[in-house]
Amino acid sequence: MDRRHFLRHMIGAGMTFPMLDWVNGFHAARAASAPARGPSTIDIWDLKPGTKNGGEFKPISTTGSGQICEHLPRLAKQMKHLSIIRSYTSRDGSHERGTYINHTAFAPVTSVIHPALGAVVAKYNTPGNLEVPGHISLGGPGVSPGFLGAAYAPFRVEAGDNPIPNIKSYVDNVRLERRNALLGKMQDSFVKQGRGELPGEHNTILGRAQELMSSKLLDAFKIDKVSAGRREKFGDHQFGRNCLLAAELVEIGVPFIEIGLGGWDNHQGIFDALADSPRALLPQLDQGFGSLVEDLTERGLLASTTVCCMGDFGRTPKINQDSGRDHWPTGWSVVLGGGKIKGGEVVGAMSDDGTEIADRPVDVSNLFATLYESVGVSAATELRSPNGRPLKLVGTFGSGDAVREILS
Repeated sequence: MDRRHFLRHMIGAGMTFPMLDWVNGFHAARAASAPARGPSTIDIWDLKPGTKNGGEFKPISTTGSGQICEHLPRLAKQMKHLSIIRSYTSRDGSHERGTYINHTAFAPVTSVIHPALGAVVAKYNTPGNLEVPGHISLGGPGVSPGFLGAAYAPFRVEAGDNPIPNIKSYVDNVRLERRNALLGKMQDSFVKQGRGELPGEHNTILGRAQELMSSKLLDAFKIDKVSAGRREKFGDHQFGRNCLLAAELVEIGVPFIEIGLGGWDNHQGIFDALADSPRALLPQLDQGFGSLVEDLTERGLLASTTVCCMGDFGRTPKINQDSGRDHWPTGWSVVLGGGKIKGGEVVGAMSDDGTEIADRPVDVSNLFATLYESVGVSAATELRSPNGRPLKLVGTFGSGDAVREILS
């Protein structure tokens, strides 16, 4: 393609980019997850009171087996539905690599981009008649579908007054149908030119976008129609609103929803950032995540919804000179519940000072096998990379055995 030919196609493609910006993403059998940038799980789920690494917070009892941070009173009441893995090890303390590993179960390599958990679950669990994307990311960009293709990419949404930009048509239906027909002919022509897989994927996404524009399921994105009492329960902050939207999306059958809450990279002033600042993280996590679990339970949806709360790694047991904690993938905590996950359990343990795993190490492959089994996807499933190489869903970081102690 010469320069002029390339520019002509780019100008034409620009007409569809606003739509693609919100359709560039499609979604666990219902799994909601709350990723973050290295949350300090030693201050959240696995406190070490009375030790030099213990920090400023006190533990409180829960409705489950283990204690958690005093700043999570709502979640403490929901722990009978949730289990804590306190001995998770993910090997890499880089944000980029940690995010990749804990979304795909693979270390990043140059030869292939592995599909994220959300893309895999969307591929196997999205109902054929679902008119909204099957892989939705709230409060973050989500992670690439890799070689599974753009049809399973995360659909980026933010709860609020305008959750899906560019969804409204400003022409009448007859005119819109004519425009769509013309665009369809252009798309088909481009696909037939044999320019690889992307034009075909683009065509598929465009069709789904057109279905979404007229779908009655769009009402699920309008949380302003939810009762004032229910909105208040989730909280007047973006994470809470996104958790409420996630609950609505679970109800209409969206199989994978990821909810982001940033701000956890606390190399300094960690205790203020977690509990004492105006935008303190733990009260938001407690209200949003705690209300999500409570809401799903009350509506009979938690039994078919796996929830997972985790970040890209934990933070160091040692408190640094700036009253912060640094990156720590060696041993940290993950919280799971719903679906086939038993509630109220604690698996594994760190040493008294939090510096090493003392009991039942759980690696990346173990966690992914557990998640896949909980949502009804066989952990033995293999995908084929573009070069024909078989790849296990559970990756290569360990045996691939599920954590049986928390599976029913």
